[in-house]
Amino acid sequence: MSKKQDNKPSFKERFRYWFDNRMSRGSLGLIRILVIATLFVIAVIAVLILICGFSEDGEAGGVFWDTASTVINAWMPSFEDGSIGYIILMAVAAIAGLLVTSVLIGIFSTAIEEKITGLKNGNSSIIEEDHIVVLGYSEGEFTLIRQLVEASADDKRCIVVAGDAERSEMEDAIRDNIDIPKNVRLVCRNIDIYDPVSVKKCCIDKAQAVIVNPGNDVDTVKALLAVSSILGTDNHDVYVCAVVAHASRIFPDAFNKEHNITQLLANRVLSKVIAHSCTQPGLSQTLMEFLDYDGCNLYEVELADAAGLTFKELTSRLSGGVPIGIFKDGKYLLDPERGCTVGAGEKLLVFTEDPGKLTLETAAEVPLRLAENTAREHHKEPTLILGVNEEINTVLEELPDNAEVRIAGADEEARQRILECRDKLISEGRPDFSIEFVRDTVPRHLDSLEAIIGDSAHVVLLNDHEMDEDEADAENIMRILNLRAIRDKKQLTFSITAELRRELSQRLVDSGDHTDFVVASNMVSLFLSQLADRPSLESVFRELLSNEGCEIYLRSARELCFERELTVREARVAALAQGYVLIGLMDENNGETTPVFDPPLDKQLTMDDKDRLIVIGRN
Repeated sequence: MSKKQDNKPSFKERFRYWFDNRMSRGSLGLIRILVIATLFVIAVIAVLILICGFSEDGEAGGVFWDTASTVINAWMPSFEDGSIGYIILMAVAAIAGLLVTSVLIGIFSTAIEEKITGLKNGNSSIIEEDHIVVLGYSEGEFTLIRQLVEASADDKRCIVVAGDAERSEMEDAIRDNIDIPKNVRLVCRNIDIYDPVSVKKCCIDKAQAVIVNPGNDVDTVKALLAVSSILGTDNHDVYVCAVVAHASRIFPDAFNKEHNITQLLANRVLSKVIAHSCTQPGLSQTLMEFLDYDGCNLYEVELADAAGLTFKELTSRLSGGVPIGIFKDGKYLLDPERGCTVGAGEKLLVFTEDPGKLTLETAAEVPLRLAENTAREHHKEPTLILGVNEEINTVLEELPDNAEVRIAGADEEARQRILECRDKLISEGRPDFSIEFVRDTVPRHLDSLEAIIGDSAHVVLLNDHEMDEDEADAENIMRILNLRAIRDKKQLTFSITAELRRELSQRLVDSGDHTDFVVASNMVSLFLSQLADRPSLESVFRELLSNEGCEIYLRSARELCFERELTVREARVAALAQGYVLIGLMDENNGETTPVFDPPLDKQLTMDDKDRLIVIGRN
């Protein structure tokens, strides 16, 4: 006998294999087996009754019907129903019916439980159009969804949030932290955002935009690839945006163009914000307010009455908003030349709360009111940087030309990179830029920090991007508390600018003591919501957040050569003469500083040298 015949499965093994396969098909497979088994029992018992002559009338149809009724109803026969043999066989049928009923109830209850679990987890496909899909959910991080809700205003909008948490958990957490208006429909799904088949359940091919926000670069890349595999090449209908931390995770331009993908380099943008915030306290808050949907926003508008006006005339006459740029030759020119004229049908970029309330006031000559004595000595303000990451050079490049920098926490490799950056800056015309290394490691304890503070005017806490988010934030939180204690103990006035990774971390130490927080998750969420809602302004946001072109600054009244008393209209004209577009001012109220955007043109301002204005321009 051959070896194959020796290994031939037995009937019992074949039956078990067949039965296991049928059982593995779920509830429907179980019901099929139950129906077959029930019909088999009915047929066997009916045949036995007929063969043994236990039926009085002897009709086959009647016997089969009575047997089926007994099995289905699980009804035990009485003593008067027939002979003892008939009663016994019907009793067997009734017992079989009990088993069938109990098993059937179990199957249905299991099927219903599976369905409820599936609905609870949100596994079903959605059917939507022009919705916004957010791939990636992080517990405790709600800025992105809050911004998307605010961006909807009174328009109907569907926001789909997909992640690895259960649907009910996501919905409950979001609704507990965000007021969802009636015009916004929130849909949550529990899916694998890295699996194209799973992502397809979000109907992304009919979406307005897809925001990829899983929290780290590797997952972002995988999710972007899953999305691009669904949308295919030459995608022009669905806007896809994502933020990555490291430049090595940026896709080639050709790939991004094919799939309509926009990627922002988060760490570089954040490092630039940190550098500017440490020497301009309040700038990080200003940027958050500028990008926030609550209040003024950037709008594309077309004003027929603006045709033929120069940008200077437009700036002094536009009420209800601040003109930022003009759309010419297929792109927006931010802070254009003063004599640049608005052409017929050309769009304007206006920073306003309500574009429907924009009006052009009657033309009037606005005097250029600049202070005569504007000379100012530029004192060095020592900056202490605690911690080093891969974007330290970006921070150094964005500091003032005469910066005096002290660094703690740079190893030998980092020192080499920093010194090369310093030499480059000096060769580019910044001879007063100096760097000193004070420690190889970042001090953790109060005494160690106090020993290196010295006469620092600004202290910057950089985040270790190689550490776990919560652990890295915890390190900086302890340093913030120690720095505050040192500042209070010695009555010092140095500013603190801290980089954190999570929104929750800021809540723990945001006590309103003028610490500038640059929180990665918050900034990233604001960038993503703006890009997803208004992809046509992508180039504008890129310029405002890049190292080239126009940027947002805080400038003192003295730097802008402002006279002590002037109107907002006069302030706009005076700022324009200094190369800036005035969009707001910092309002000091009971020790709290709050950005105020687009004040009325006729508002009277009383300025002193320390008052700060919010402007857009080139450095």
